[in-house]
Amino acid sequence: GSLRIHGKGADKYDNVRIGLNSRLDTLQAAILLVKLDAFEKYEWQAVQEAAKRYTTQLKEVVATPVVPEGFHSSWAQYTLRLRDVVQRDAVQTFLKEKGIPAMVYYPKPMHLQTAFAGLAAAESCPVATRLCNQVLSLPMHPYITLEEIFAVCYSLRSALDKA
Repeated sequence: GSLRIHGKGADKYDNVRIGLNSRLDTLQAAILLVKLDAFEKYEWQAVQEAAKRYTTQLKEVVATPVVPEGFHSSWAQYTLRLRDVVQRDAVQTFLKEKGIPAMVYYPKPMHLQTAFAGLAAAESCPVATRLCNQVLSLPMHPYITLEEIFAVCYSLRSALDKA
């Protein structure tokens, strides 16, 4: 099991070995073909609009994601960058108390994964380490409504006022 799930260990965010992402069976592949068509025709534009709405509401109060000119994002997550781990954790707790699932992807940088133990000093990737302590992802999917985005943004602004 671990080898086919990125080398995952007991903690899902700690890869203890170098693995693959090969969890797709034939039935899942057949469903995915249909899903890819739906994503291209309907969902891709919806997540672009959701990301724009988040950015418009939040760019003045928190570091929002930037997609360089000429590039696109599939927006698997809409990830903000907070000041530090203390602010990030306080904001995440506040949002969860409001029923908003804000997640940290990923709490442990690659160079600190068990699979790479001994290959790099803990302090060798300070930017990756800092970012893992700052990031927080907001709910993001093609069916998120304008009202849900506004509610998340309102709660996030309230959380930042308190943090």
